[in-house]
Amino acid sequence: MRYPKLTIVLGLFLALIAWVLVSGREGDRARAELSPIATGPGAGAVLVIGGTRATGLEVVRLLRARGEDVAVLARPASDASAAESLGARIVRGDAMNPPDLTAALASGRFRAIVSTLGATNIDGPRPDFDGNRNAVDAARLAGVQRFVLVTVIGAGDSRNTAPAIVRYFLRKVIAEKDKAEDYLKTSSLDYTIIRPGGLLDKEAEGKAYLTEDTRAMSWIRRADLAALVVQALDDPRAIGKVYHAFDPDRTRFWSMFGNRT
Repeated sequence: MRYPKLTIVLGLFLALIAWVLVSGREGDRARAELSPIATGPGAGAVLVIGGTRATGLEVVRLLRARGEDVAVLARPASDASAAESLGARIVRGDAMNPPDLTAALASGRFRAIVSTLGATNIDGPRPDFDGNRNAVDAARLAGVQRFVLVTVIGAGDSRNTAPAIVRYFLRKVIAEKDKAEDYLKTSSLDYTIIRPGGLLDKEAEGKAYLTEDTRAMSWIRRADLAALVVQALDDPRAIGKVYHAFDPDRTRFWSMFGNRT
């Protein structure tokens, strides 16, 4: 073929156009039967890994709002001021360094770990798997049984749910999150895995929910995703489950541009 790169780019462009045209033809999915978010704190602290920004920070916000003892693992050079302003304890360390996780879990009496670890533009070992593997190992050693992991639609048995163009550009990320999911599932911990689709940095609307339907795919606001993470953390019925975070109002590609509040 004379112009292979041009052919690949054209193919991806056509796939994107096709996805835009057909995306969102889904309807509602079966909701997971879970209790509403608890209004008070649980017995023991929660360690949030990835809690200095984005979805992890929204999880910290919700937990602190109900009086939880929250610790956030923050790399030495990262800005943890937002989490600290919410009243979270900042434990300096790197999930890529196992002793840092051991030290973090030794800093209090923890009942659970929430991990939103991930990265897109790095080479070499990735926190998507290596960091989460270290966190799982540290939890087992410390006797922290509850672990909630946020991955991505496209991982595991949801591979074909993610649009082809997403699978192509996030292929390295998805492969690492695949491994993280598998490692957690075989860890003997009380796990819950939550897979979101496209993420939006906007205020919560409260319309999203968790579903076990692996065909479910939507955009979702990070604040809504955080609420679903906390809901699953609270409910023992979520143990051993893999959920998709689904917003029935955000299934179409162009829904990411609406309601910019």
